[in-house]
Amino acid sequence: MNPSTTPAASARSHRPLTRRAFAAGLAGTAAATGLAACGGGGSGATEGNASLRFTWWGSDTRHQLTDRAIKAFEAENTDVTVKGEFTEWSGYWDRLATTVAANDAPDVIQMDVLQLRSYADRGALLDLVDTEIDTGSIPSDTLDTGRTADGLFAVPVGVNAHVVVANPALFEAAGVPLPDDTTWTWQEAADIALRISQSGQPDVHGWQTMGLDEASLQLWVSQLGGEFYGDGTEVTLDPAHVASWWEYNLGTVQAGAAAPATLAVERQAGGLSQSGTATGTAAMAVWWANQVTALSSAAGQEMVLLRPPLQEPGGSPGTFYKASMFWSISSRTQHPEAAARLVDWLTNSPEAAEILLTERGIPSDPERRELIGPLLQPSDAQSVEYVESLEDVVVPAPPAAPPGASTVQDLVTRYGSEVLFGRQTPQAAAEALVAELQNNVTSA
Repeated sequence: MNPSTTPAASARSHRPLTRRAFAAGLAGTAAATGLAACGGGGSGATEGNASLRFTWWGSDTRHQLTDRAIKAFEAENTDVTVKGEFTEWSGYWDRLATTVAANDAPDVIQMDVLQLRSYADRGALLDLVDTEIDTGSIPSDTLDTGRTADGLFAVPVGVNAHVVVANPALFEAAGVPLPDDTTWTWQEAADIALRISQSGQPDVHGWQTMGLDEASLQLWVSQLGGEFYGDGTEVTLDPAHVASWWEYNLGTVQAGAAAPATLAVERQAGGLSQSGTATGTAAMAVWWANQVTALSSAAGQEMVLLRPPLQEPGGSPGTFYKASMFWSISSRTQHPEAAARLVDWLTNSPEAAEILLTERGIPSDPERRELIGPLLQPSDAQSVEYVESLEDVVVPAPPAAPPGASTVQDLVTRYGSEVLFGRQTPQAAAEALVAELQNNVTSA
């Protein structure tokens, strides 16, 4: 699932950002004076003041918490006013592309890893290396997820990691013990799921079907030693890795260990709130660690967090610390110093940490995690503990995806549906997915 805490985010994909969409926004970059005159960040600013626009996607909870954070920042920085601009995930990227193309980009932008290169490579984001943003508390491998070959264009807000969220009540009702998550394999997980599905609990399946979810595929490929984008400039995804993943998931569906294809498609479209985990009808599912609070709340059931199964005993866990999202600054802001001050405050201020908690992911800075620990709900504290437990086994995070790759979730859902409904073989669908993804990247 998508690492955003917006409930419906997992069901939606990004529209690719084309060169045409950027053409108007990036034309005349050399004319610095002209760009400053029509940039969107500082409209209405007066001498000695800065008026910033700050955009993000998210749920009502995120909006409320961010509004509190803005007010706290303004109280400490009386020469800066901040206007929040927020929307749901589904319309966020079209809106941002439109404002960038119109030279009206917000000053501070909540950024996603699938869109970072699309904006950075085309000059829409400020290189943060020379700003006053203090990134010293962010681990270097995490900070590098915001870099491209040309500079640092995004500061990670927090980190996430793949996790299997298990419903202990469904395990207990089935008379099945929770597995040893340090040694179990995918085959053992499928066997456990089948026992739960056959336990007589109405509408309950052991696995939530994964064949439509790009994040689960990403984990599987990482465990096999593969990668989606190599050095971040081309598609290096091996169709054989994708095919083996669909073969596994198709097998769980056909055996009854996972929900049937029709139900899987409905749940994917319905987002987090309609998932098998949230509705108490799937005993296990792959999620991102910071989603456990929303899942527990929706299900009315405390969950158990397990490390994902292995390909084989002693195999690579494949898990990595993924930046949950980023802060970026428009290259056209009229107030780069004030914008950097806001990002620095969001990144380093104890007050910001205490307001936002884990809403945008688990803080990458151990000191911030320790600071907010006493303030967390039990499920949030559980996700923090889980992420920290992976420190000795995580592999390096993959590079930011190239422009055009933001279509990947849509492709996985579309071709995955073909496989689960038996309209294409796993191998044929895998080859078609990789070819289309490469075409999208090449033509972006």
